[in-house]
Amino acid sequence: ALTGGLAGYAWRHRDEPGATSLAAAMVGVTTWTILEILAITETGASHLFWERIQWTAIAVVPLFFFFFMVDFTGHGWVLSRRLVPLFLVVPAVTAALAWTNPAHNLMWTDPAHLRAAGLTNIDLAFGPWFWVYFAYAYTLQMIGFALLLRLVVVSEYLYLDQTVLIVVGIVAPLAGNATSVFGYAPLPGLDLTPLGFTVTGLAFGNALFRYRLFELLPATRRLGRQAALVGMDDGVVIVDTDRTMLYMNPAAGDILACDPEDAVGEPADELVDTDELDFAATDRLAELSLDGRTYEVETAPIDDRRGKQVGHTVLLYDVTERTRREAELRAQRDRYKRLERINTVIREVNGALVGATTVEELQRAVVETLATPDLYDDVWLSVTASDGPPVRMTAGESGPEPAEEGLPASLEAPESPSSLGERDLDLATDGDRGPTAAGDWATVALVYGRTVYGAMALHTDREAGFDERELEVLDELGETIGHALTAIERTHLLLSDSRVEVDLSATDEGALLVALSEATGTEWALDGLVPATEGELLAYLSTDAEDAGVDAARGHAGVSDVRTVATGGGTTLEVRAGGGMLANPLLECGANVVDATASDGRCELTVELSSDTAVRAVVNRVRGSFPGTDLRAKREVEPTDGEPLPDETDMTDRQREALRPCTPTSGRPRTDSSRSSSRDNYSFSYISWESISTASPNYVARALMGDLDKSARYSYLSFFFGFLDNV
Repeated sequence: ALTGGLAGYAWRHRDEPGATSLAAAMVGVTTWTILEILAITETGASHLFWERIQWTAIAVVPLFFFFFMVDFTGHGWVLSRRLVPLFLVVPAVTAALAWTNPAHNLMWTDPAHLRAAGLTNIDLAFGPWFWVYFAYAYTLQMIGFALLLRLVVVSEYLYLDQTVLIVVGIVAPLAGNATSVFGYAPLPGLDLTPLGFTVTGLAFGNALFRYRLFELLPATRRLGRQAALVGMDDGVVIVDTDRTMLYMNPAAGDILACDPEDAVGEPADELVDTDELDFAATDRLAELSLDGRTYEVETAPIDDRRGKQVGHTVLLYDVTERTRREAELRAQRDRYKRLERINTVIREVNGALVGATTVEELQRAVVETLATPDLYDDVWLSVTASDGPPVRMTAGESGPEPAEEGLPASLEAPESPSSLGERDLDLATDGDRGPTAAGDWATVALVYGRTVYGAMALHTDREAGFDERELEVLDELGETIGHALTAIERTHLLLSDSRVEVDLSATDEGALLVALSEATGTEWALDGLVPATEGELLAYLSTDAEDAGVDAARGHAGVSDVRTVATGGGTTLEVRAGGGMLANPLLECGANVVDATASDGRCELTVELSSDTAVRAVVNRVRGSFPGTDLRAKREVEPTDGEPLPDETDMTDRQREALRPCTPTSGRPRTDSSRSSSRDNYSFSYISWESISTASPNYVARALMGDLDKSARYSYLSFFFGFLDNV
C-alpha cells in the first residue's frame, strides 16, 4: 500500500525530472511484493507459476530505479529514444527466459519446495543467465549511486538529505535480495527483497513529503545552469591552466567563428590572442576586436575545494554598440568644442574686418586670425581685387608664420573667381573639401551677392576633417569677407582723389535696355537707379515714344514689377529687378553707373570705378551674366564739385532759404563745406526729379539720405519737398 501510494504521488508529478521513472519503479515494487505474497501461499506448480510471473516485475525494477537516479541528477540525456531500448534488452530477455525456464534451465534448476513457519518457500539453484542479470542490475544501481554521490559533492551538500534517503530506499531491497541470493536468509528459500521495499517506502516518503523531493530538483538546477550558459548572448569559455579549451557555449562559438564541440581540447591561442588577456588579474577588462565587432573580455579563476587553481572562465561581452555610442558622443563633444572655437575665431575675424581699410590689410588680418593651432594649420587666401600675390600662413607655436605664397600642391587650384558668372556661382560658393595624404583641405569662395571676389583654402590635420556644419560656417564667413571687400571698394570709390571711367558696350538680349530697344525700335536711357530691398534695384528707364516697352519689360527675366511714371511726354518706366540689368553686377562690384543708353539692340554704358579697382575683374563679372559685353575705353578722371546748382532766380523762396546761411538762432553759420554738402544733395542721386515725385518713398529715402549728415538732410528735404516750415 505504501509503495502503491508513492507510485500515485509520483505519477501526479510526472512532469518533473525522474518522477515518471520513480512511479514505474514503485509500480514494479508493488507488483513484485503482491506476487511474492501469492507465491508463498501456494505450493507445487502454482508456486512456480507465480514465481515466473513475479520475474516480469523483478526484471524491470532495478532498471526503473536507475532511470530515476539518472533523471533526478540531471543526466536525462541517457533516457534518449536511442538508448532506452538498449537498456531494456537484458530485462526483456530475463523475463522471457523466466517464463520458458523449464525448456532450458538458464534461470534456475532443481526447484525444491520447503515449508517453514507456515510459509512455503522454494529453494533454487540459479542458472547462468540469472548471474548475467544479477551483474547487470547491480551495476546499474552502482552507477546511479555514483551519480547521487557526485551530486552531493558538486552541489556542496545542498541535496545531501534527499540523496541519503534515496540511497537508503534503494539499498534496503538490494541488501535483502543479495542476502537471499547468497543463502544467508533466516529461512531457506525466503526472499527478503519485499521486506526491504518497506524501508524503500518509508525513505522515499520522507524524501517526497518532508524534503520536497520534486520541488528542489537538482536536475532543474543543473539543466537550468546548462540552459543559461547555452542561451547566453555573451560568450563563455572555460580553459584549464594550460590554456586548453574545456568548454565553449554557442555564443562564444559564434564570436570566435568555430564549432564549440570541435574547439574542445584545442589551445586557446589558436582562436584568440591570449597575450591581450590578463589571466592573473580579476578586476581588469580587456578588449578584443574580431570581424569588425568589439568585445569586452573578463577572466575569472576556477579553484577546486582545496583552493588550487584548475582553470579560468573567460567571458566575452559584445560592446560594439556601446563603443560606437561612446565614440559618437566623443565626436559630438569634440564637434561642439570645435564649433565653439570656430565661432570664437569667426568673431575675431569679424573684428579684424572692421579695422581693415585696404584689401591687403583684410587679407593679412583674415589669414593671421584663422591660422590657429588645432583648428587650421595652413590658410591661403587670394582675391582678385588686389594686385598682390595670395597670402598664406601656417599656425606656428609662437603664432602665425608666413609660408610659400602659392596654392598647396596637394590642392587643385580652383577656377579663377574673376571668371565666374551667375551660372557658376552656386558651384563656387559651395564649401568644397578634399582629403590629402597629410590632412584635409577645404576651399571657400569669397562672395557678395552674385560677385565672387576670390577664394580661401584652409587645411586641418584633424582626423575627422571638416564636417558639414563647419563648412556651412565657413561659407558664411566667405560671404562676410566678400561683404567687407565690397565695402572697401565702395569706400575707396567715394574717397579716392582720382577715379576710373570705363565705357562698356553690350548686345546681349538678356540686358533689359538692349531688349527694350529691340522690342520697341526706339532709344532708351537710364534716368536713375535706387537700391531697393532684398538685393533688387529700382531703375527708371525712359524713351521718347508713347506707351512703349511695358509688356517687354514685364516679361523680361529678373524683373519683378513694372510701373508707368507720368511725365510730360514719352514713356518713363519704374522697373524693379533683381537681375536682368547690366547695372546689377556693376553695382555689386562697387561701380557707379554714370550714363546708360540703348538703341538698335546695343547698350552703351559709362561706369565710374575707384582707381584701385581691378577693371578686368569687373568686366569679367559682367560678362559672366551678359556674355555679349565688351570693354570700349578706360580713362582716369579727377573728381569734380558736381553739377552747378540752378540760378537762384529760378528757385522758389523755400529753395533759396535752404541755401542761405543759418539764422543767428542756430548758432551755425554756413561754411564752404555745408554749401558743398547742399550742392551734393542737389545732385546726389541718379534720379531725375520728375521721376522721384512718383517713386515710392520707401525705396527712395534710404538710398538718397542713408549716408547724409543731419544738416545735409535738412537742406535736401527743404529744397525739394518744402515741408519743414512747421518742423
